[in-house]
Amino acid sequence: MPAPPSLTYATISSSLPSKPYILSITPSPTNPHLILSHPGPDLTICDNQTLQPVERLQGGHQGNVTSVSVDQDSLWSSAKDGFIVRWDERSRRPGTLIRATVRKPIPVTALTVSSRDHLVIGGTELVSAESHIIFWDDRNNKQPLYLHSSTHSDDITHLSILPLTQTFLPSSSSSSTNGPLPEHLLLSSSTDGLIALSNLKESDEDEAVLTTENWNQSIADSGYYLHKSKNQKMKLWSRSDMDQIQIWDIGQNHEGEIELQNQVEYPSSSFKFKSFKPPKQGPSITQTATEEFESKVQLQSDYLIDVLPSLGISKYGGPITASGTNEGDIIIQHHSGLDSYSPSSYFLSGPSKSRGHKDVIRSIYHDVTNEALYTGSEDGILSGWNLNSLSDKLLVGDDEIDLSGDEDQDMSDSDEESEIVTEESDDKSDESDDDDLMGISKQEGEGPRYGPIIGGSSNKAEDRRKEKRKEKRFGPY
Repeated sequence: MPAPPSLTYATISSSLPSKPYILSITPSPTNPHLILSHPGPDLTICDNQTLQPVERLQGGHQGNVTSVSVDQDSLWSSAKDGFIVRWDERSRRPGTLIRATVRKPIPVTALTVSSRDHLVIGGTELVSAESHIIFWDDRNNKQPLYLHSSTHSDDITHLSILPLTQTFLPSSSSSSTNGPLPEHLLLSSSTDGLIALSNLKESDEDEAVLTTENWNQSIADSGYYLHKSKNQKMKLWSRSDMDQIQIWDIGQNHEGEIELQNQVEYPSSSFKFKSFKPPKQGPSITQTATEEFESKVQLQSDYLIDVLPSLGISKYGGPITASGTNEGDIIIQHHSGLDSYSPSSYFLSGPSKSRGHKDVIRSIYHDVTNEALYTGSEDGILSGWNLNSLSDKLLVGDDEIDLSGDEDQDMSDSDEESEIVTEESDDKSDESDDDDLMGISKQEGEGPRYGPIIGGSSNKAEDRRKEKRKEKRFGPY
């Protein structure tokens, strides 16, 4: 029988100086940093161990940042002012500026980049009854290469480039009625309810769009993941503005054309307005009488934070999700049946007032390599959670993983919060008077390799068990 849901508290939390909403968390492609976006034109760089702000990226945008994208060693952002910026993390200044203009400047609401193909792709807001997917060559970006202007009919909310098509459609090398399938597919979604797969290298939009599905729900975000089942499938997910989730398989019809198949919808009742009773036993901690009295005996989820397939996928192909409470608690849920979700773990605020969140959580990022989770909230709190310190392994909804006997000690060597050997950083801060006032320190070089969130382990057998479990839990995408 699977272990009951685990309970944990934030390993470390940090409050940003001006307490801005944290709308997204993106890993730096070149440094041990996290890039945070807010309702404003600037980005905040934080150390991924101390969670302290290191610097700001500013001067590239005048409007609110809408999307942050990384590819290889490049960091890009888009904003409502219509600018797309490639940032130089060394100088903390804009390196490349691209202006989205269709007869006039137009707000960019979604962004993805392919350094390999020298492509920068921006999705726009609906203006003059049109929303556009605009393609630029990053080597010569004064004019777009081409536009796709009829794929969507409202604000574009997501753009991403899927892995090599042949890795999830093995028959893609054979010819379909329209010829060989593209090497890479572009995933796009919009508030018009449409999700689409296109050939990102085809300028003719009629030829580029390969398949679409209309969910009839305003789509807030989308993504993809590989389900390592007997019939290995690449899946797409979308999250609606009303906290519903829709899943599709990417397949081919009898003519070899790409189509979206096996549509499954999970209602908002699976994720919000649900009551939960956290376990009484959690990490071994010292609490005051007041804190013990205030310990949470019941939670109610108020909203869906995000879809997190990298944390685990059920045997039916449903991804793990994260729901939140208005008080800053997180309920990690796994797909436990054909149409139901059940708790895997509770990530709670507390036990002291300096750990965790006290407000609505707006962003979440899973560092797969280091088994860490980062969350940001409306009160400007950034928290880090060491997944290796969970008292019980995270349930994913697959008995082969949840009941595997050789991994009983995978994440439960102790009921106490893990004590992790840390390396002191030799880096020194060089703070200016202005930055002192803002509580931000300039930091040269890399931050610490290990610390309370990303831990170093000397137990090689334990490391092998964890690697084996990670391979079972999720695919490489």
